[in-house]
Amino acid sequence: MTSPAPRPPASEGPPRDRNGPTGPGNASTRRLRDALAVLCAIYLVLLQTNLALALRSTVFGAIAIVALVLVFRSEARADAALSRPARAAIAAYLAWAAWSAASVGWSVAPRYSAGELWTEVLALGIGAGAILLSVRETVVFRRYVATVLAAFGVLAAAAIALRLTAASWNEQLMQLAHHGVGTWSTHVVIVAPLILLVRAPERAGWGTGRLPTAAAIALLVLALASARATENRMVWPALLASLAVVGAASALRWPASGRVPIARRVIPYVLLAALLAGTLLDVSWRKAESTQAPPQSIERSVAEDPRLAIWPIVRDRIADRPWIGYGYGKGILGPEIAREMGDPTLTHAHNAFASVWLQTGAIGLALFVAALAAAAWRFAGYARARDDTLALVGIVGLAILAGVLVKNLTDDFFFRTNARFLWTALALLVAFGERRLRDGSSGSEP
Repeated sequence: MTSPAPRPPASEGPPRDRNGPTGPGNASTRRLRDALAVLCAIYLVLLQTNLALALRSTVFGAIAIVALVLVFRSEARADAALSRPARAAIAAYLAWAAWSAASVGWSVAPRYSAGELWTEVLALGIGAGAILLSVRETVVFRRYVATVLAAFGVLAAAAIALRLTAASWNEQLMQLAHHGVGTWSTHVVIVAPLILLVRAPERAGWGTGRLPTAAAIALLVLALASARATENRMVWPALLASLAVVGAASALRWPASGRVPIARRVIPYVLLAALLAGTLLDVSWRKAESTQAPPQSIERSVAEDPRLAIWPIVRDRIADRPWIGYGYGKGILGPEIAREMGDPTLTHAHNAFASVWLQTGAIGLALFVAALAAAAWRFAGYARARDDTLALVGIVGLAILAGVLVKNLTDDFFFRTNARFLWTALALLVAFGERRLRDGSSGSEP
């Protein structure tokens, strides 16, 4: 009778194959992942500017190639395994993308729809997918967050400085950051909740010490000041929506205890909400004064907003092709809308959901809403997790979605840079959340 083979010491763990974490098969994958992480970090910076567009395209092409190679590596696919809710969110997005691609077949402008499909849907998906593939360690996530916030802080400070010397936001500085007030203010709405991660536990952020607190406050001041400089109105309801989500979710996730007085927890939210609401009133009044001669009330200014004239036109066009729409692309009926409005700058629905309905019909709208709902469901799952760090990531994701949805009620910024930045930011949060679930450090979701 042969004696059993000796068991390795407990400290050594199970033997690893050649494609395991220490094998040569995984070494090349690790180098590719490191390269992808560097490229994605550069891309996240360039997405926030209108500078170096050729460099952005070059970096994006390299990202697509490296990500494609990683997709075909079994160890990379295994390392990027996703939970069922995350897979459902991706499946919903792919279903919407497939329907948008199919709309080229019945588009009133097929070449335009095909070009927009590549620029928007496919490129967006590649960027978000690359982020999912590259975040395999907490340190990579933290570097991404630091890169995004540092670039934002520099751009916001530069924009404020230039705005002080310009008669309007668009006069000098928007070639630095974005094309116009709506685009930059939407960028602020996406970035603002990410500032919470600065004061996250050190497993995800930089802790709650004085330096992280000071950095978070400085970034918040820059965000609000640059948003105010745009004189955009909808940024303030959007930020209020994000704040409401953070406050409500935090109260449910971490109910007040005897150690922390309720006033200490509530007062900061109340003060910030009052600041946002007051700024909204101030911006609305100043806009009414500047656009009317003689100055009119805020109510009169709102009543004469051109969006109120666009929406009936869009409604009538939707009624003509309610189920399949006119073909993918924000400006699919741009010339027609501009002609009826008598203004060449008014070329789209100025409401993201009406815009999607116009482009891809009720079916496309349902798939689009399903993709957003699935993403929200995934973040809600994180927010309910036992791990505080994972819960915070979920709350940040929900806050971003809430703010962006409100911002898009009077415009359509699921488009170009804003869309790419939004989905890469959400993919970044999902990648880290899934990593913590796989590592088992967060405990199971309830």
